[in-house]
Amino acid sequence: MTGPAVLPRPSRGRRVWAHTWRLAVAVLVGVVVAVATYGVTLEEQPGRADSPGLMLWFLLDLVCMVVCAVLYVARRQAPLAVTGAVITVGTFSTFSAGITTLAVLSLATRRRWAEIVPVGLLWCGATLVGERAISNHLTDPGREMAHMDLTVLVVQAVYLALVVVTGMFIGGRRALVASLREQAAIARREADARDDGARAAERNRIAREMHDVLAHRLSLVALHSGALEYRAGLDPEQVRETAAVVRENAHEALGELREVLGLLRDTTATDEQSRPQPTFAQVDELLDGTRAAGSPVTFVLDRVGEDDLARLPASTSRHLYRVVQETLTNARKHAPGAPVHVRLHGAPGERIALEVTNPVPTTAPTTALPTSGWGLTGLAERLDLTGGRLEAGRQPDGTFVVRASLPWVVPAEEPVTESSGV
Repeated sequence: MTGPAVLPRPSRGRRVWAHTWRLAVAVLVGVVVAVATYGVTLEEQPGRADSPGLMLWFLLDLVCMVVCAVLYVARRQAPLAVTGAVITVGTFSTFSAGITTLAVLSLATRRRWAEIVPVGLLWCGATLVGERAISNHLTDPGREMAHMDLTVLVVQAVYLALVVVTGMFIGGRRALVASLREQAAIARREADARDDGARAAERNRIAREMHDVLAHRLSLVALHSGALEYRAGLDPEQVRETAAVVRENAHEALGELREVLGLLRDTTATDEQSRPQPTFAQVDELLDGTRAAGSPVTFVLDRVGEDDLARLPASTSRHLYRVVQETLTNARKHAPGAPVHVRLHGAPGERIALEVTNPVPTTAPTTALPTSGWGLTGLAERLDLTGGRLEAGRQPDGTFVVRASLPWVVPAEEPVTESSGV
């Protein structure tokens, strides 16, 4: 099974490169702005080329750019404070124009208006102050500032809006990618959990199937082998017959084991009909095998016709067969040779019930057969999953009774006959 694709997280190298090229572009933008500003100053005032004041301003401008770059790299520790510091330091620096824009854009990706509004106001105010300082020291010291302040404020407000919108768009896209990555991770974990659950359920199903299939056959083998071991007065013909029964049941057990284990290798066998699942139609063979082992078995149909049994749903018929198989196996283990009474009754459209009784011996068998102790528990779980129930226990009269009942679902096109009802 192929799980959902998980969006790969960028590597550390890619993240470092992403921050590096953005900072490099911001520095380049600042260099372009600074070259243009200083170029206009030298073009309009050629005599200031060797001015100490201009050289000092130029060096201060470069130092401010370096400080802003260092602050930008450390912005993740305190984004709001660092962005405010970058704007403040970059107020008088044309080289820092790109870094200041990048810092505000980075803050806008957080999409928090409580941070964007004060930073925007600070940036607009710093732009007015910086424009006045640059104009007084570089471009046009005698220019009227009132009209220029209004123009700068409008341009800065439009520029701020563009930066904020761009930052919020980038932040929204990052949040979407992170959400998709988290959803993909959750879906992958859920798919893995479903796969683990399916594998565990299949292992449990195969374990139950092996128990149901093999316990019956091997108990017959053990019973007949015990007869050969402890009954010394058997004539050669009886020995041959008993050995033939042992051989036949051993071969059948191996064949059924081979079919069950084949399910582990055949990954395409998903259809229930392809699995070795007997139905109640084979119950006569099961009873004959038990009688041949020396346990007298009586089978009674109480107000249920043979035609009704032929129309039992496959799953119900299969469950009933397993109940009979397990109870006969337990009877041979715990009460070998004791008579077993099997009674089936019910009505189509209602419920079908199976009752198996056998006397409990007062002394334990001399050759106790191995038992798992989970056969009836597995049957009870199987019936619970299909809406049925199973009860088992020793009665006051000294008999052990197993009662199982299942819904008898009748197909919609099949009418319920009066003769088959209770």
